[in-house]
Amino acid sequence: MGVKKVAMLVNKDDNVICAIENIEKGEMAYVALIDEGVVANEFIKQGHKIARRDIAKGEPVIKYGTTVGLAKCDIHKGDWVHDHNELDITEELIAQERERVLNGGKDAMTFTTAPYKTEKPKLSRETIMGYPRADGRFGIRNYVIVISLVQCSNTAAQKIALGCGDIPAIVVEAACGEFAERFARTRQGFISAGIHPNVYGVLLLSLGCQQADPQDIADEIAKYGKEVHQLCIQTDGGQTKVIEKGIEIVKGMQQRAAEQKRVPCPITGLQLGGYNGGSDWTSGLSANPVVGDALDVHDVVGGIIVGGGGRGGKPAKAASLEVALEMLEIGRRFNEDCTARSGKGLSEVNPTPGNKAGGLTTLTEKNLGSEKTGGHAKVRKIIMPGEIPPGPGCYSVNQPQGANDSYAVTTQAMAGNHLCLFTTGRGNPIGNAVMPSVKVTGNPVTYANLQEFFDYNAAPVLRGEKSVEEAGLELYEKILDICDGELTCSEKLHDWSYTIPHGTSYNGDYEKPCKTE
Repeated sequence: MGVKKVAMLVNKDDNVICAIENIEKGEMAYVALIDEGVVANEFIKQGHKIARRDIAKGEPVIKYGTTVGLAKCDIHKGDWVHDHNELDITEELIAQERERVLNGGKDAMTFTTAPYKTEKPKLSRETIMGYPRADGRFGIRNYVIVISLVQCSNTAAQKIALGCGDIPAIVVEAACGEFAERFARTRQGFISAGIHPNVYGVLLLSLGCQQADPQDIADEIAKYGKEVHQLCIQTDGGQTKVIEKGIEIVKGMQQRAAEQKRVPCPITGLQLGGYNGGSDWTSGLSANPVVGDALDVHDVVGGIIVGGGGRGGKPAKAASLEVALEMLEIGRRFNEDCTARSGKGLSEVNPTPGNKAGGLTTLTEKNLGSEKTGGHAKVRKIIMPGEIPPGPGCYSVNQPQGANDSYAVTTQAMAGNHLCLFTTGRGNPIGNAVMPSVKVTGNPVTYANLQEFFDYNAAPVLRGEKSVEEAGLELYEKILDICDGELTCSEKLHDWSYTIPHGTSYNGDYEKPCKTE
């Protein structure tokens, strides 16, 4: 028998397998878990697909157990499968799914809120240690944060934060002269940061002539029992004095926050979300499904999940026909917006050249890998940025602009997520001002080179050394450790990003952008 190289079968029904390492012509792509191998007819780069069996012209190419494209010509067992012989039919698949839901209604889908996992796993603990809040929620951190209410006070806010140990400082691009729809979301972003359960207290910093009313923001934050203070550069003595006063105020809040004791809190009150950014060929095969499995664990124990749904999401993930139809509408408007502005459907410009070089051939293939980050929990409701989910279960934020990493993570923070499980194959240090970011990668090279970024390494899943389920439970236990006080890498790096989403598309608004008070 010839040389064996590691390959992965994602789903038992797939007619392609994925090369986990470079495979030369004549070498065997071997899947150890099922003891199956395919001899490569040509060089196959790691991350790329190999035909598991013959695929006739016009037949579907199947990965993740789903059609991801069509064969442009006859593809033989052992052939490299990529855009030279695979056709992207993403728009057609979306249209077919839309018609199926619209015409079939409830008969076309299975709606349920039952957890995907049938048994609760045995965990190391039943509670986590948190800080009780006046509104009934709890925090896993006791951050004191500084919020600049206008671009003109950004520098002072950052200097105050640095003077108090490089604590989170939220700064903004403008927050002045904004039209009503955009300013409504800016205002909500300020409030959502201040009322976040991981926040103990807030210092609001203004110039004095900005659009936001500091007292209005402070009053809304105070309703949640937070300690909140205000300083104004124009009326409190200028920038130097405001920085001095700000440091004094913040240090006082830090002292009082340190005196607050942690108490046992139920895991069911923990609010989590998953996100995939800076992805590569390993993401959809390892890190994303591991995060999805961890969220499935959280779902079966009765927790709260809030993820992004900017492009609508798969209707099959909906817990009701109403939600499925809303997902379709969000997706339709997003795709129409892209086409109207660029003249091209999204699949004509996505996957990116970098994605394709890594082995992703079609947008459907890319989306399926990305969607693994959300697990299997059915979405009970689509919420708007700044809206807090009403109870246990899975929710999705309506945010088309959320494909930008900082915007997307911030929308989860605005919903009150305690943690974001952030997968990245290429590496991304991004954190958040009010919500720790738990970094997961499935790329062994990235992990070795950028260990300061990562809290969990999912690379063993690629080589079949660990199952997705084993890794998912291991990651969930890591999450519980972080909830109990273990710092994430993004916290150690003091990455306090917080980018308030200003629109409902990349290039402008096409609907009411935020929650109303």
